Amino acid sequence: MSLVNDALKRAKDAQQKGTPSAPAPQLRPAEAVPAQKHGVGMTVPLVVAALAIVVLLFVWKNQRPAAAREAVAEPKPAAPVNPVPETKPPVRSVAVATPAPVVPAPVATPIPAAVPPAPPLKLQAIFFAPGRSTAIISGKTVRVGNTFRGYRVAAITEASATLVSATETNVMTLEQ
Repeated sequence: MSLVNDALKRAKDAQQKGTPSAPAPQLRPAEAVPAQKHGVGMTVPLVVAALAIVVLLFVWKNQRPAAAREAVAEPKPAAPVNPVPETKPPVRSVAVATPAPVVPAPVATPIPAAVPPAPPLKLQAIFFAPGRSTAIISGKTVRVGNTFRGYRVAAITEASATLVSATETNVMTLEQ
């Protein structure tokens, strides 16, 4: 402990003797730099913008008349055509026989083609995870809430899947 006290006494004595600190460098206030005037300023951007506007107007004006010229240009006949007087053939009166009344033939109604029945539903696999279970039914992966062949998947458990339609409920189980 005496070593600490001795060090503190020496530090206190050094402060009291007033050892001069190193002299600080002399600082001067910053001088304002006078603004230099350039003769160009905003002149160059304004000239470039005006030139761009003139070029765009020139291109626009030259495109419109070309389209109008194409629409107006129509082939003109090389020489005037003399009209030829039309001659009408003489009109003859012809007696027309009235046809016999036509009776429509009965139309056979087409027989609709037999629609093959959908293959029966088959539960092929269940991937069970609470809240996000999926099942494979007849080759299609479904989740709870999905619709499949007119059925809504109502529930999927570890061993079964429940399908509901407007008229029936189908509980499918895995085959062992």
